[in-house]
Amino acid sequence: MTRNMPAILVAILLIVIILFMMCAFQVSFTETAVVTRFDEIKTVIEPGDAGLHFKLPWPIDRVHRYDTRLRTFDTEFRQLGTEDQKTVVMTAYATWRIDDGEKFLKTVGREDAAGRKIQDLLENRVSTVLRTHPLSHLVNVDEKEMKFARIEEEFLSGIRQAAADNYGIAIVSVGIQRLGIPESVTREVFTRMKEDRQKTIKELTADGQSKAQAIRSDANEISQKILARADAYAKKIEGLGQAEAAKYYPVFAKERALSDFLKQKETLQKVFQGGQMTIVLDAAQFAPFSLIRDAAISFKKASEPNGANPIGGNVDGALEEKLGAAPDVSEKRPGN
Repeated sequence: MTRNMPAILVAILLIVIILFMMCAFQVSFTETAVVTRFDEIKTVIEPGDAGLHFKLPWPIDRVHRYDTRLRTFDTEFRQLGTEDQKTVVMTAYATWRIDDGEKFLKTVGREDAAGRKIQDLLENRVSTVLRTHPLSHLVNVDEKEMKFARIEEEFLSGIRQAAADNYGIAIVSVGIQRLGIPESVTREVFTRMKEDRQKTIKELTADGQSKAQAIRSDANEISQKILARADAYAKKIEGLGQAEAAKYYPVFAKERALSDFLKQKETLQKVFQGGQMTIVLDAAQFAPFSLIRDAAISFKKASEPNGANPIGGNVDGALEEKLGAAPDVSEKRPGN
């Protein structure tokens, strides 16, 4: 007996370990567990009670574990009709998780069967909602006409309560994943989009032309005011100049030769300021060019042996000899 004591203790220890393993189980914080006894629900362990738990050995008690993390389900491509009798091809998605483990076990049982339940709810709801909206709520160049958010909210509101009450599934969100349009509908959509764009272009063009016309009118009004002020100022300056020039008219009236000489000289300066030119004229027939003729004659006389040195001769002096020395105007001004 004493010899077999170690073996007996080892056997008892193994039996205890096996019994512990059969009766103990651990629940993760991402799981919910339902314990059934002879297929009747005995205990539901929520994620908040995660940890080590005990049960009777199988087959008396069984543990059903369900992952409570979010999952996504996608529908297949389906042709659906809109309110205005247009056809679209659409796939929708739903994010869901197991919320009530007890109800899920009774109505669904296995996690892989949950997709079929959600598919039935989602496809029926999508088909129903789309029949209440025109195609323009899905495809439009005007953002205000787009109703994507509203349509997706209608999808969600129609299946959320049903999934929770019937299957213990919490539907978190529902949306449109892909949207396709048949070729015949695409042409109609593009035609309508072009018409909308042309309408927008005309409105913007008309608005731009109106604003441009207003800007041009303002600019013309401002320019007319500026030109009127400049013209008035120019006339004022011109009047002042004429008034100043009028002071010297009596002097030139008394000295007619000086007046003619200065005018001819001014005319020649203006002619020669134009640059290089060739003029063939009879100097005797044009008063301004008679200065050149007279200057040449005086220069020739000054170049004779009895005259002045041609190199040192002064043309202006010859002109003065011809026309007479210019009188001292300052001495004949009244009051001097």
